[in-house]
Amino acid sequence: MGLTVKDFAKTLKIKDDALLERMKAAGLSHSKSTDEITPADKLAILKSLKERKNSSASSVASSSSSGGVRVKSKGTLSQPTTSAPSSSDGLTDNIEAKRQAAAENLKEQQQKREDQIKEAIRIKQEQQQASKKAQQQKFANQQKPQPRINVKDQLSRAAKDYSRRETSFNEATEHQFAKPVEFIKRDIEVPETIQVGELAKLMFIKGGEVVKVLMSMGVAASINDSIDQETGILVAEELGHNGIALIDSSVEDEIIGNINYSDTPKTRAPVITVMGHVDHGKTTLLDFIRKTKVVDGEAGGITQHIGAYQVPVGDSVITFIDTPGHAAFSSMRARGANTTDIVILVVAANDGVMPQTEEAINHAKAAGVSIVVAINKMDLQGADIEKIKGDLAAKDLTPEDWGGNIQMVPVSALKGDGVDKLLEAVVLESELLELKAHFDGQAQGVVIESELDKFRGAVATLLVQNGTLKVGDMIVCGSALGKVKSIIGSDGSKLKKAEPSFAVEILGLSTVPDAGETFQVVKNDKEAREIAEYRENKIKDRKVLKQRDESLGNIFESMGQSDKKVLNIILKSDVAGTSEAIVSALADVGNDDASIKVVAAGVGGISESDANLALATESIILGFNVRSDNSAKKIVESEDLTLSYHSIIYELIDEVKARLSGLLDPIIMEEIIGIAEVLEVFNSPKFGQVAGCLVEEGSILKNKPVRVLRDDVVIHQGELDSLRRFKDDVGEVKSGTECGVGIKNYKDIRPGDKVEVFDRKEEAQSI
Repeated sequence: MGLTVKDFAKTLKIKDDALLERMKAAGLSHSKSTDEITPADKLAILKSLKERKNSSASSVASSSSSGGVRVKSKGTLSQPTTSAPSSSDGLTDNIEAKRQAAAENLKEQQQKREDQIKEAIRIKQEQQQASKKAQQQKFANQQKPQPRINVKDQLSRAAKDYSRRETSFNEATEHQFAKPVEFIKRDIEVPETIQVGELAKLMFIKGGEVVKVLMSMGVAASINDSIDQETGILVAEELGHNGIALIDSSVEDEIIGNINYSDTPKTRAPVITVMGHVDHGKTTLLDFIRKTKVVDGEAGGITQHIGAYQVPVGDSVITFIDTPGHAAFSSMRARGANTTDIVILVVAANDGVMPQTEEAINHAKAAGVSIVVAINKMDLQGADIEKIKGDLAAKDLTPEDWGGNIQMVPVSALKGDGVDKLLEAVVLESELLELKAHFDGQAQGVVIESELDKFRGAVATLLVQNGTLKVGDMIVCGSALGKVKSIIGSDGSKLKKAEPSFAVEILGLSTVPDAGETFQVVKNDKEAREIAEYRENKIKDRKVLKQRDESLGNIFESMGQSDKKVLNIILKSDVAGTSEAIVSALADVGNDDASIKVVAAGVGGISESDANLALATESIILGFNVRSDNSAKKIVESEDLTLSYHSIIYELIDEVKARLSGLLDPIIMEEIIGIAEVLEVFNSPKFGQVAGCLVEEGSILKNKPVRVLRDDVVIHQGELDSLRRFKDDVGEVKSGTECGVGIKNYKDIRPGDKVEVFDRKEEAQSI
């Protein structure tokens, strides 16, 4: 039975009748003290009591205003003599009085407990002082009488001691944290990398609090570890503060920020990047432009290909960058370098808009650059220019003759038809953009590509964006620095200077800079070293963070599957649909012991970056209807990477299964060769314990391992010491034949035991 009226009355410390009366007033039908009370009934009773309490308070206030209630000086109420309280008023006042009494009682007990604790501490301190004083007195009595102490000196020493203790106390309390009265929201400026402890100091909290937040975010870091800027901002916001990204480039700002150009900006040549789907004619178009506009017009032609060159078009000049690739293009734009002004989007007239075409459009839009479309392969049958325009219009590239602002020029890169019109369209687009730059002052720009030449050292191809680069200038490229020893133009000639929009090679750098890094000419060697050291330290911090994150990621990923084999794959295919199909098929390959991890999957040929990624991640490279470029081939050959081409998905899947199976350890299989039953046991002075056996199944071989079974339970595993047939040593005894068996280092064989001879074989696992 549940809670009754009687039980609830005891809880409230009132009579049953009073509670029933109150319940009746609340609209409940209970009439006996044994009636059960539900939670809903309790809620109704308490609600009624609360309402009655409020009503009583209102009446008391009303009475007080009319002089019916007198307030005494000690805070007690004096009821008027003219009226008596009702039973319900008495019940409410009774409950409230009991609550107040209980609260006062609790407060008195707490105060009493605190007084007891203080008294105990005082008594303990007095005892310690008395004990210390007694020890000092005892020690003093044991000592010889000391000379009389000068009172003046004693007082002086006491004053100095007091002053010293007060100073020490002030210093100790000066650095203690004062508990804040309320939370203060702060603007936390987080640099690119920051130690956990330093971040905690900025927020005026303990480092452990930051570590807890990091652990909740899945980041395992101690107080002395560094975290990246994004993580630091998230931590600050999680703790209620406002995280602000701080561009920590004080050294660079101090030196590079002082570079001012006093000249008026002048018109510069446009910088062009050619993009498009694989096999749509990008390379053919670039080759035609280079040969007809550069090679034929230059004595001796191009001595070497440096990734960029300039093409004269009438009175204007166009700078082409032919080796950025999509990734490099995005990286340059992400770094804030205005590397490319216009993108020539090559679309095959017989193929139309393909996945990589869409990717190129997205890259160009994200970079905020203008687009000129070259509709290539107009010489082929099936070329449908209107269909191409319609497909591009669907991608928000509306041609000019359709009322849009995108120039679309039909060309044939193979024959050269329409190439001149394409270049004129590019020049017109650049005039509309009004491209300008400063020609006087210290040069600034971006690194297009770089290499280490065994004869010339570090070689970097630079695109000048502002100022003029001169031989002898002190230059900083990322963390590389040096004095410009030589400037080489796109035609192989040596130049004394390079103006904006010029793409040139330079010699003289200390190390090879990364592609996409910015370069800056500085005043002297001291400034160059300061910037280079600052950037080098930042690079080291990023590497440490990356290595820590990767190692932690590997730990968590491998947790619980330490023995699991993983085959890393880099996949490149001709179209996005095929790539998705292959990745989906590879997801089903593997088991509990081995699995597939697709490190990267993309569309287009296998590039140098793919080969470097395969080298870094220990991956195999799979190409589906694509091939690798020369730079990738060199890395594959020099680093002995695995590269294979396929044109049928099933063949690709079979190869992956075979390679994954090769990673698995072979399965050890046991095969029972023969079983013999022990009939009798003999003790031989020469051979020790010998078991007389009857071969029941198979054959007993002397050179194979054996087991001894008793009641079908293995009690020993070893090898045979001897195998005899009558008095002759034999190597094999077949089924149905008796023999004598001696087991090495085992003397507990009994009649009825069975001797089992077996063999182990390795079998390769297959997925």
